[in-house]
This record gives sequence, C-alpha cells and structure tokens, in this order.
Amino acid sequence: MSMLLQVKHLLQLLEQYLVDDTCKHLTKIHHLLMAERQRDDTTLPLDLWKRSAHLATCLSHMSSGVLAREECYEMYASYYEAILKGQYHQIYLKNQIGIQQLSTGIYLPPLWSNQSSMQFVHFCKIEHGSSNQTAATVTKSVTINEDLSWSVNVHGHKLIAGKCNALCCVKDKITTKAALSRLVHQIDSLSVCSGNPDSHFLELADARKGIFHSPSKNMVAFIDSFFPVMFEDEMYSRTLRCNECELLVTNNRCDTCKQYRCTLRALHSQWLRQQKKTANHASISSHTNFRYLKTPERQQRIRRLRNEIVNKRKEVERLKSYVNVATEQHGIYIEEALEKDIKQIMEEKSNEIRKTYQADSFQCIFWNQQLELLKLKDKRQIRWHPMIIRWCLSLKLLSSASYHALRSSNLVILPSERTLRDYTNIVKAKTGFSTGIDAQLCHEANIDSIPDHEKYVCLVFDEVKIKEDLVFDKHSLELVGFVQIGDINTHLSKFESCSMPQKTPVAPQLATHMLSFMVSGIMTDLQFPYVSFPCSTISGDQLYSMVWGCIRRLETCGFKVLAVTCDGASSNRTFMKLHQSGDNLTYKTINPYANEDRPLFFISDPSHLIKTVRNCWANSYGHSYTRKLKINGQDISWQHLVDLYKAHRGPDCATLGLSILPKLKWEHIELNSYSKMRVDLAAQVLSTTVAEAFAYENSPHTKETERFVRIFDKFFDLMNTRNTKEFVLKRKPNLAPYINNPETEERLKWLQDVFLPYLDEWEAYAHAQEHLSSAEQIKLCLSQETLQGLRITVGPSHYVFRVLQQYNHVEGTADFE
Repeated sequence: MSMLLQVKHLLQLLEQYLVDDTCKHLTKIHHLLMAERQRDDTTLPLDLWKRSAHLATCLSHMSSGVLAREECYEMYASYYEAILKGQYHQIYLKNQIGIQQLSTGIYLPPLWSNQSSMQFVHFCKIEHGSSNQTAATVTKSVTINEDLSWSVNVHGHKLIAGKCNALCCVKDKITTKAALSRLVHQIDSLSVCSGNPDSHFLELADARKGIFHSPSKNMVAFIDSFFPVMFEDEMYSRTLRCNECELLVTNNRCDTCKQYRCTLRALHSQWLRQQKKTANHASISSHTNFRYLKTPERQQRIRRLRNEIVNKRKEVERLKSYVNVATEQHGIYIEEALEKDIKQIMEEKSNEIRKTYQADSFQCIFWNQQLELLKLKDKRQIRWHPMIIRWCLSLKLLSSASYHALRSSNLVILPSERTLRDYTNIVKAKTGFSTGIDAQLCHEANIDSIPDHEKYVCLVFDEVKIKEDLVFDKHSLELVGFVQIGDINTHLSKFESCSMPQKTPVAPQLATHMLSFMVSGIMTDLQFPYVSFPCSTISGDQLYSMVWGCIRRLETCGFKVLAVTCDGASSNRTFMKLHQSGDNLTYKTINPYANEDRPLFFISDPSHLIKTVRNCWANSYGHSYTRKLKINGQDISWQHLVDLYKAHRGPDCATLGLSILPKLKWEHIELNSYSKMRVDLAAQVLSTTVAEAFAYENSPHTKETERFVRIFDKFFDLMNTRNTKEFVLKRKPNLAPYINNPETEERLKWLQDVFLPYLDEWEAYAHAQEHLSSAEQIKLCLSQETLQGLRITVGPSHYVFRVLQQYNHVEGTADFE
C-alpha cells in the first residue's frame, strides 16, 4: 500500500515538472518575440525565418526532445507497474501458503470435517436430525477467507460476530493454527439458541404466514425450520427466532429472544381475543332467530342482551338525573293559565303573521298548523300539510335522534315517526327497475314543463359495500340478500353454471355490494337515486345491459342522457372498451335511444382520479414504495412533501405564527386506508398553496414536483366548476364558469395543448429508459389505469361544452364532476 502511494506521489511530481517546464519555455519564447518586435531594425527576424533550413532544424530538435521525454516517462510507468505486480504476487503467495498451513494438522471435534480448498479454509459439522432422517445437514461451519478473516454459519444463517456475545473476544483475523483450533472447539461447545419453540407461539406465527413485522414493515422474527433445536431436553422441529438472534449461546436462549417473548405473549393474547370475537360473531349472528340457536348459543345471546339492557338502563337513569338537575336550575314552570295565555297570544298574532308572510309560505303554514293543534284535544285528528311532512322527513333523515328529541320536548307538535314511515313507503323499495320510480323521477324533475336545456342529465354509478346477510320480506314472502343483477344477466349466469360439469349444485350467491345508479342534472340541481342491483363481483359485459337499460328508460321518460360517469374500476374500464372502435381511446359512443344525433360520452370521475394521482405520488419513495416517479431526470418524490411539511409545519419548525402551508396537517402526509378515500385531503395536497411553497423553497431537486402539483391542481379546478361565485371567493380563475366559445376558451385549449402532451411526454420518458426493465419503466410514471382515466375525462370536454354552448344564455353553470 505504501509503495502504491509512493508511485502516485512520483507521478504527480513528474506531471508538475512537465507543466512548469512547458510554462517556462513558453514564457521564454514570448519574451524573445516581444524583444524582436520592439527592435528598430526589422530585417533580421525576417531574414532569419526565411531560412527554411534553420526552421526545419528547430522543429526537428523540438520533436525529438518531446519524443525522448515521453519514452522516458513510459519507461518509468512500466517499471513501477512491474514492481507493483511483483509485490501483489508475493502477498498472494504468502496468504496462500498461510491458508494451506492453517488447513493441515488441526484436531477437529467429533462430527466435524475438513472441506478446505486452495483459496480458503472451511470446516463444517454434519449432523442427522433424528434416527429416521437419512439426509445429513450442515449445522455449523467455519470459513477462513483469503485475507485470514473468519465467518461462521449456524443453521443456514450467517452469524454476525459483533452481535454474538459468546464470540466477542475472538480477533478479526486468524493467523495461527492454535487460534483456529480454539475457534472451532469454542463454536462446537456453544449451543444453538432455541428461540421460542412454544406451540402457541408457532400457531400465532402460522397465522401471520411465518413472519412478524414491525410497524415500519421490517421483519422482526420468523419461523426457523432448518434443523431441530434442543430445549429443556426436548427436540423441536421448528422454532420462532428473532431476526437479531445471536444464534450461538452458552445457555438455551439468547437475550434478544428472551426479550421478544414479552412481545409474543402480548401478541398472542390479542390474537386470542380477536379469534374469540370472530368465532362468536361467526357462530352467533344478531339476526338469527332464537328457535334456530342451540342451548349454549341461546344462553350466550341472553347474557349479552341482559348486559345491554343493564347498560341502557344505567344510561337512561344518568340522563334522567341530568335532565332533572338542568330543569331545576334553568327550567320555567308553565301553569295552566299560562298555557291559555300562549294560545291567546298566538291567536292575536295570527293576523300579523298573515300580513308578514304569504299564505303559501312555510312560516305561515307552520304557524297555522301549530295553532290548530293547540285547539284540538286529540292530536290524532290533524291532517298534516305536505310541506310540513317534507320538512319533518328532511329533519328525520338528517338525524333520527334529533327529531325524536325535538318531538319529545313538546316545544312544537310534530308528526309521529310512524306517520313519517308511511309517507316514506309510498313506493315499495326493491332492486332493479321500477315503473313507480320512473314516475316519481318525472314528477320530481317536472319533466313535462321544463325547457330542453334542463333535460340534460348525467348517469352516475358506483358500488357500495353492504353487509352479507339474508332478510325475509313478510309482504312478498321472499328472501332478500341474494345477487340480482337484472333478468338478462341472472339468466346468463344460471345458464353458465348449468353448462359447467359440476358434481354438486351451485348455491345462490349472497350479495356483498350494491351497484347504485343516480341521475344527476347538468343544468339543474337534480340528484335522484334511480336504481340499485345487489351484486358480488360485477363484470363489464354484465354492466353493459344495466347501463343501457337505465339510458333507455331515461330517454323514454324524456330526459337527455349526455354522459356516463364512474370511477376507474376494472369492470368499468371493460364496459367502456366494449364500445371501442379501433385502437383509439374510447370516450364517446352512439346513443341509439336519442331522438336527435346526440352521442353519449364516458367520463372517469375526476374526484376519483385526483385520489389515484395523489396515491401514486404517495407511493413514490414513500408508503408502499411501489413507484419511482421521474421525468426529465428529476424525481417526483413524496419525500419532498414530507420535508416541506417538517420544515414549515413539523414539531421542529421554528415558525410559530403564520405558515405558508396553513391547511397541511399530519393526516395529509401519513395516509391510512381511511384518509386515502378522502377527496379533500388529495385536493389540498395537489394545490396551488403546496406548489407555491415548493417555489418559495426554490430547491433545484423539486422543480418537477412543483410542476406536477401545479398541473394537476389546475386540472382538478377545470373539472370542478360548480357555480358563478366560487372562483371569486376562492380567488382561483380556473373555477370560473365556461361562458366563452369552446373554440376560443383558453382553459379547454390548455387541456388539449398542455395537459395531454404532459402525460404523453411523461410516458415517453419512462419508455425511453432502455437500461431499465419494463417493470421498472412502468414505475417511473403514473399507473396505466390513472393515465387512461385522465385521457378519457379530458377527451369529451370539448364536445360536451360545444353541445351545451347553445344554452350559454342560461344563468348558472353545470357541475361536470
């Protein structure tokens, strides 16, 4: 090593000498030229250089000197290179001789064998697990490498010398036979850590697929079945070993595995409670009739109900005492004479109410109804006004407990909940299409009297998770809860199941989701839940008949279905591809049920898209680490946002007053399964505020991240225009209504000329990285589902606004989300 440094130093000196010599020579020539230039007599230099022989002699002398000097330097380099090679060879031979000497003449313990070679020394211990096991297994091994360093393997796992207390005194290099012999005998005498071979711990590990992870997703413990271990004179074929296990110990178990036993006990207790709770829930359903329960199950149900009754009674008594105390402290006693005075005051003020409010106003109707109820002895004789019924229904749907508390207070007299239930069940609720629902929709939208531009609607559908169970309908005498996806799809599914050769009949499938369709007005505030289908897993071809069935019935009722909106589920994408013609992106198709030449557009829900874009960003160098977003050589990393948050909103932030990230909280940064579904969190992360914060930091590494946030913030604003005032209140021009011609609207041009080329540029950059595999290239960009949804949503925007441009005189704008 020292000789190599000397050669390096010598070469540096030679290089410095060459540079200095060249500089001196140039300076000398420069001075000579300047002196000749300042001479009065100019004939001498001209005559001197006219002599070609003199010039050729100078040039040849210079070239020969340069060549001789370069040959000298090459000889020096070759000389020292040969010296280095010789030294390396001598060191290699010395090590080889040392390794060969170490491998011979060593007394090995029983069951140990010498498997050394010319390059390294290797001793291993071969054992049989049991008398029935014929194959031999290497349980322990010691290896001496070329540099005389040593390594130990125990039960297939490499031992880390620094973490093993039993071998902490062994030196890093083995240079003598005595040291090697002591090392081998010491390893043979040490016991293998037994870990935690308890059966209940192994059962817990099997439930976790044999691996325990920490909250940071790192492996903490695993099942070791390489070779049986001995614990308390008993052999175990498997054991639960900690990831930081010492492997070799003087007793039965290392300190790390001992400490982890406490964690295992807590995890096992928690697992048992969950198993018990799951077993009870699976065996005894709260909807199961008593006559179908066995005696132990019936007794358990009775005990649970008895405990619930006791708890409810205690809660009622507590609330009663609270109300009594509040009444005594703040209540006012109303005598019978005072009640008559209230009636008299209401009668006297009735004329003022009629003068102040119109006769058909809600205030006047409510006052007259309350006055009429005060005069009646039997409150059941009242006939409620439809407006009062609607108001009470809205209150009850918002909060049933609040409506019950308001009615029980006797401050106002309201219809009973039984009366409201009768009004809500005018149309019998059932799955699938219904003529009564069609009539109610037409009545709600007033389809016969509204102008044509208010007939434009958008069909929105999505799946909702429901509880899997069966309910008996006493009116129709049917079991409700099975999958019902329309007559055509149901018959096709039955035909497919009958055509397949099966030994046992296929049982009816229970529904786990509810596919709901809603009619949303484009130029009005119409929001009407239209139809629902119980399903488990839906496919694109099954969805085809449902969607077009809804469109056919809506067009027949007089509505104009302009678009279909859904999320980016695989079945929804398959449904859109069924309308594909060629290789072009499918965002519109022919509407055969329309009276005029009007296409049907497909729109991927922008709220869902903004969440998927945020989730792709969150998984780029963060959370699940499934993406490595990158464009133009710069990363779009979630860590950039984390660092920005810590700098301006974190616990170590020095800013205690105003912040450039006022809305950003920890729930925006550390996402969970619930926060990933919130659109507001995604919109606040992909916002102008965050982009301006990146610009304020002015880091060269976050330029593409800042550009990414700005582009998708503008995209979401353009797709989220809802009224004529929001852009003024929020001071965001992109939320302004679309009142210009689609051909001259700058925001629509931005979608076509900037947003879509940005996606194409990003995808082209990812595919241009030929040194990466196809799987790695996909990780550099957004997911293909998200890209397809973005292009589908942007595609029909120009055509939709052109269709609606003929109604630009109408005040207000549409909600195209």
